[in-house]
Amino acid sequence: MNLCEIWMEQCEASRGIEDEFGTQQALAYLIGEKFLNFLEVAESDPTFRAEVPAFVAEIKRIFEPWRLAEYLDTTRQTEPFDPSIYENANPEDIEMERKADLRRCAADLLLVERAKEWLLEE
Repeated sequence: MNLCEIWMEQCEASRGIEDEFGTQQALAYLIGEKFLNFLEVAESDPTFRAEVPAFVAEIKRIFEPWRLAEYLDTTRQTEPFDPSIYENANPEDIEMERKADLRRCAADLLLVERAKEWLLEE
């Protein structure tokens, strides 16, 4: 199966999810999971990168721009790092986890910003 068939099936699946579970779940599936992962791979894989415009066009056919904007405003946001969950860990391990959390949050923020550029541009 080629990439085009995969993202087309994912788009079709999101329509079924929307019908059965609502728009928020369809957005979470298609944008929060499939599209963001696709964009992440597209950073280093030209085959994926070449498919992004067509994938974006299909997403825009499925969801209204205001729905995309509303979803992207909150997707992948996380709670602030809580060192108290590491009560029995040593301070060095806690600091390593805090830094790893910051890296994950920064990567997610950049990824969502790229998604906004693709999905919300005219």
